[in-house]
Amino acid sequence: MRRLTNPSVLIIIVLFILAGTLHSIGAGTASEGCMSQWMFNGIWRVQVTKVEPLMDGAQQVGWQVTELWRNGTSQEISPSDSVLKDQMLELADGSSIAASSTNTGMMSMSGVGSHSFAPAAQYTHTQLFRSAGPGLNPAVKPKALTIAFDGDRLAQMKMKPQFSTSQYNYHIKLDCTASGAPAAQGGSYEIKGTQGCVHQRMSNGIWRVRVTAVGPNNDLSGNQNGWAITEDWTSLAHQSLSPGDTNVTDQQLVLTSGNTLASSSGVISSGSFSQMAFHTFAPGSSFTYQQRFIQLPFPLSDKPVKLLVTFDAAKQKLATHRPQFKSNPPNFRIDLTCTK
Repeated sequence: MRRLTNPSVLIIIVLFILAGTLHSIGAGTASEGCMSQWMFNGIWRVQVTKVEPLMDGAQQVGWQVTELWRNGTSQEISPSDSVLKDQMLELADGSSIAASSTNTGMMSMSGVGSHSFAPAAQYTHTQLFRSAGPGLNPAVKPKALTIAFDGDRLAQMKMKPQFSTSQYNYHIKLDCTASGAPAAQGGSYEIKGTQGCVHQRMSNGIWRVRVTAVGPNNDLSGNQNGWAITEDWTSLAHQSLSPGDTNVTDQQLVLTSGNTLASSSGVISSGSFSQMAFHTFAPGSSFTYQQRFIQLPFPLSDKPVKLLVTFDAAKQKLATHRPQFKSNPPNFRIDLTCTK
C-alpha cells in the first residue's frame, strides 16, 4: 500500500528527473504521434488532449499541456519508477521550453512523476511550461511535446517493469490530431474481477463484500473534497483473520472521466483503508466502514461510476496456512450506477 510522497522526497524525485536530462534522447528511442493518440511503450500509456496558454493574471507566461497517463502494467508504479526525464515543449520558431526551466514547471513535473498508479489506473496531468525569460511571444505556438525516460538506467533496475520497445520516448506533434475514436494500445487496461452492483453481495470464497452507499466526503469546513463509499465486509473463513492476512491491495474509485482515485493516496484515504485491512474478523463476523477517496482540486461533475476491490492472489497462494480464494481472480468490480 503506497502513500503520498512527502515534500523532501518530491525534491529528490525532481532532482532525479533533472539528472536524466544530462543524457540526450537517442535518435532511435522516440516514437511519434499526434494529439488525441494513445502512445504505449510497454509501461505507460500517454495521450495529449489539450494545449492552452499559461496565464499570470492578464499576461501569458507560457503554455500548459493536458496529458492522460495510464498504467499499462500489472504492478503499482509511478513514472519516477520508470526514470522519467524532463519534458520539453518545442515551439514553432525552433525554440523550446523545458519543464525544469522554472520552479513552476519542476513542481508540475513532480506531480506526475511521484503519482502512484495502481494497475490500469488513469490520471489527468496538466504540465506547466513557464518561460524562464521575459517577452514570451504568444503568436509562436507549441509544435511538439517530448516525454522521455532513461531507458538505459531502467534496464539496470531488474525489479521494475521494463519497456517493450526500443522507442520508449514520446514525440507528440501538437499541430495534428489523430482521427477516429482514440483506442488505448496494449498492456493491462482493465483489472478483471467479478461484476456486481450496489447492495449486491459478492463473494470470492474468503470475503463477502457489498457496497451499501455512495456519498460525499467533506473537509472540516464542510466543503466536499472527495467521496465516501460505505462497504460491508463479512468473513467466510473458519479462522480469525484480517483482509491484510489475505493480501488485500489498493481499492480504486473510477470516475466518469476515466480517472481513478486510489485508497493509498493520502493520509485520509489510506487511514480509512487501514481500518478495514487490519480489522480482525472472527469466523462469520461482519464489519462496516467508509472508504474515503480524496481529490484535490475537487470537480463535483466527475462522479464515481465503479469501485475496484482487489487482492494479490499470487501471494495468497504462497500462504498455505491461510484460506484460499475460490474465484480467479478474486477481485470485485462494483458498478456504482446500478442497484440490486
